[in-house]
Amino acid sequence: MSDSPASALPPAPLRRGGRRSGRKREDVLAHACVVIGERGADATRFADVSEVSGVPISTLQYYFGNREDLLMAAFRYAAKRDLDGVRAAVADLADPWERMQKACSFVVGFADEAAPYAWQLWVEAWRWAQRDPEWRAEVLADNAKWRALLAGTVADGVASGRFRADADPERVARQALAVVDGIGLPIVLEDPAVPPEMARELLIDVLARLLLP
Repeated sequence: MSDSPASALPPAPLRRGGRRSGRKREDVLAHACVVIGERGADATRFADVSEVSGVPISTLQYYFGNREDLLMAAFRYAAKRDLDGVRAAVADLADPWERMQKACSFVVGFADEAAPYAWQLWVEAWRWAQRDPEWRAEVLADNAKWRALLAGTVADGVASGRFRADADPERVARQALAVVDGIGLPIVLEDPAVPPEMARELLIDVLARLLLP
């Protein structure tokens, strides 16, 4: 990989037209997410992202400054990608029950549209949030967006009669996310006692008990 000096950098990629360089930066972040998912945040270096993405280390330093800024940018990219992805995945589903299953399955990587290592990225982001107050605030804000999405789905289901009339949207949204978080641990650890298909069945079973009449 190239470690060329700043004089060899391409001419101001972030200032030239914006859109092209923005797409290139997003491509780099997508590759960084794969590296973090495979190696963990602590073991992810500029050299690893450079090798996977094909982008020179000097350009990565130009984009992100230092390794920690690269990791934070990757976490933000993954959080937005997942939320945008689940919104797109449920947009055309009229049935609130289908939307609820799809949304929760998406979070833990069971949906076809889910990005690779999605759950591993969340675990790494939480680890960093424990010791970084600013990043913790961003993670909690993202959690609030997920709760709002699920609560809105529950409210639709209650209003239409699809869900039980006594289902409290905010309470069920918190319960559903707690189940999702809990089911993520055996997935990340590849627990042979809870293979992915069983984990998905457990998740849907709990959601059905919370919501269906």
